[in-house]
Formats: sequence, C-alpha cells, structure tokens
Amino acid sequence: MINFMVIGAVKAGTTSVYYYLREHPQIYMSPIKETKFFQWDGEERRFSGPLDQKIYEMSVKSFDEYQSLFNQVSDETAIGEATPSYLYNKEVPMRIYRRFPKVKMIVILRQPAERAFSHYLHTKWLGYEPLSFSDALAQEDERIQLNWGPSWHYKQQGFYYEQIKRYMSLFGDQQVRIYLFEDLIADTLGTIRDIYTYLGVDPDFNPDVSRKYNVHFFPKNQFIHELTNQYNLTKSILKSILPKKIRKNLLQFITAKNSWKPQFDQALRDKLTACYLEDILKLQDLTQKDLSMWLGSA
Repeated sequence: MINFMVIGAVKAGTTSVYYYLREHPQIYMSPIKETKFFQWDGEERRFSGPLDQKIYEMSVKSFDEYQSLFNQVSDETAIGEATPSYLYNKEVPMRIYRRFPKVKMIVILRQPAERAFSHYLHTKWLGYEPLSFSDALAQEDERIQLNWGPSWHYKQQGFYYEQIKRYMSLFGDQQVRIYLFEDLIADTLGTIRDIYTYLGVDPDFNPDVSRKYNVHFFPKNQFIHELTNQYNLTKSILKSILPKKIRKNLLQFITAKNSWKPQFDQALRDKLTACYLEDILKLQDLTQKDLSMWLGSA
C-alpha cells in the first residue's frame, strides 16, 4: 500500500507534481489523480453547492476500492497518491493516521491570495461560478453556512497555519515535507529532484518538466473555441487535407490566439493578502520557511 501522499494545496501545482512523480520508474502513483478517499472514508456526508454532488460521485468510496488502485504495483519503492483537498479537511489527518501512521506527506503551498484567485478561476472555467471574484469572496461565508463544499471556500483554504499544524501534530515534522509553489515554478527540476530524494528514489531521473498540467485559459470567442476543440465538419475537412503535424500546429496557433486569462486586480490582491498576514507569520514560525515574498505586491 501507499507510503506517501501529496496532500495539497489546491491550485498549487499538485497536478504537475503528480505527473512528474508518475514518470519515475521507482514511483507508483494511483491511476486516479485525486482519489479523495480520505475526504470521506466511509462517511456519506453530502454538500449542497453546485458541483459538490459531482465531486462526491467521482470520489473513491470504499477501502477495498482504494486498495485496488495499487494492485498493479510491482517493484516500485515509493507508492503514493495525490489529493490536494486533503490538506484543508479537518477530519482527514486522523483518518490517514489510523490507517497509515508512517506515511510521508508532501505539501505544496502557494501565496494564499494568488491561490484563492486561481481556485476561483478554475471553478469559473468549469462553468459553475457565475459571480465575479470580489462578489464570490463576499458570498463565501454565506455559502459555507448553506453547506457548500470546499470547492467554494476560496479564501478559507488559504489559512494554512492550522492545516499544517494538524498534520505536524499527528505525523511529526519529519513526515511532513513542505514546498512552495513559487520554488516549483522557478526551479521545477530542482524541486522535483528534492522530492525524489525525500521519497528515497533516484534523484537524478529527469522527468519532462517542460509539460505543464491543469493550466486553463478562457476563450475570447466561444464559436472559434468550439470550432477548434470539438469534433465538427471543419476539423474533419482539415484532417482530410492537412498532414497531422501541420494540422496540430494550426489548431494550437488558433487556440493560443483565441485564449486569454483574467488578471488579478492588484488592489483586491493586496486587500486579501492583508487578511492572511497573521496566518502567514505564524506559518513562517511553524515551518521555518521564509515567506516574506508572499507579503509584497505581485
């Protein structure tokens, strides 16, 4: 069974880390990227917000099903899964500890205001978030009171101190290794190699870190987006007259020209960062990591 987990945070690069780990011949990752098993572990709790039921249906429910995800393990020495929602859920640490008290934890943390905005954009990209970011923040407490699930807790998920403390209190700081999203972006290969070392596998293996995962853009023109991303007569004609490589490059060029990414309003970012100030300072003392770069403007 597993001996390590990537437990968070949401929108902090965990999808890329999952695939970089999966490339290593000495590492076995569950074929499902987010099992979410310990988010429930037999509990039939339901949340009431849009998207919540879909998330529950996609989760691994039983321990037998969870175990079956690792049936194909052969001679790999590091065996793990990646579910970033584990970090925020208060009940997950004890659930994991009861079953796997010696498991190693990998945590990737991101500047909390940036993380919140990225989380919001992801939900908006999925088509479930109708509000602006500022309005969604204003509605967050009410949504939580109405039993909307963690997918809607954009701001709350960024208060990392208590989340990390829960894991360290149970597993000890030697079993909880913390990385920063900013370091992952600045030195992807170096960060992944450090994770390899932590997991006891060959740190000299080179994954394809040029590939980025779970990066979403919004279409400028919905018609062009559907024309280039869905099966239709135009794509069928292009397939019949253009070589595959040229066709692929053409579609990628059109998609890039038709894509945009909303920018985080600087005033709102600064205001939200100020809300996290005390938590960031406490987290810095707990983890002994320099988090001063989180306090300045982007």
